[in-house]
Amino acid sequence: MSYISGNQKYQIEVYNNISRSPTMAGGLFAISRAYFTYIGTYDDGMDIWGGENLEISFRIWMCGGTLETTPCSHVGHIFRKRSPYKWRKDVDVLRKNNIRLCEVWLDEYKQYYYDKIGIQSPSDYGNITSRIEIRKKLKCKSFEWYLKNVYPEMWVPGESLAYGQKVMYLTTTKEIRRDNGCVDYSGKPGIQMELCHQMRGNQEWEYREDNTLYHVFSQKCLEISQDGQTLSMNTCLGTDHQIWLWNRGGPQGPTRNWNSLD
Repeated sequence: MSYISGNQKYQIEVYNNISRSPTMAGGLFAISRAYFTYIGTYDDGMDIWGGENLEISFRIWMCGGTLETTPCSHVGHIFRKRSPYKWRKDVDVLRKNNIRLCEVWLDEYKQYYYDKIGIQSPSDYGNITSRIEIRKKLKCKSFEWYLKNVYPEMWVPGESLAYGQKVMYLTTTKEIRRDNGCVDYSGKPGIQMELCHQMRGNQEWEYREDNTLYHVFSQKCLEISQDGQTLSMNTCLGTDHQIWLWNRGGPQGPTRNWNSLD
């Protein structure tokens, strides 16, 4: 269970052991009604479900509050037998909600999300004027401040050496990465996506000048089958099936400049 504390006026006291959390699930948290109102409640421009947990998590941290997890709490949750909402077939609700939170809270980092879902100019997300005014009124900090102070371990796509059309990145620490998953080869048959551990080893790759992907630990190159369906590791020969075309240089977007922030 999570709880949110604001300034002293709206403070909640919780006596269990607690730990800070960058985000939370949207339906399992405790918050003072006065503080919930003070920070702008939910974004009423969002529809039905999805994105509201991230939006309120960013808002709480960036606007002076604290989001913490109380591991000894007990929470009951009863699921309805059917959805009480009428879902419109012509609207991608989750996409719309996420674009709203990007436009209000992610600043220049929003482009990474748009690159991932394949849109150039976001539209059809409603009017966000009132939400921007809340951010100004509460004198909220930047999303880069959030990354530095709340979630400094978060990897940013701009910190990469190369990237591909399917949103895979070759990072500065030589991982082939998508979100928190990295391409991993242990020497056994099969290439896996595993949780990135940032210890190189099975996850260390080099994109070489001959356009091969070289696995440092095994000293082999990544190869694709003739039918394009299977990946394997083989002796580096520079054959057509070992050639990988990436965009050299990271995607256009911000990197974290911690030294310039408070």
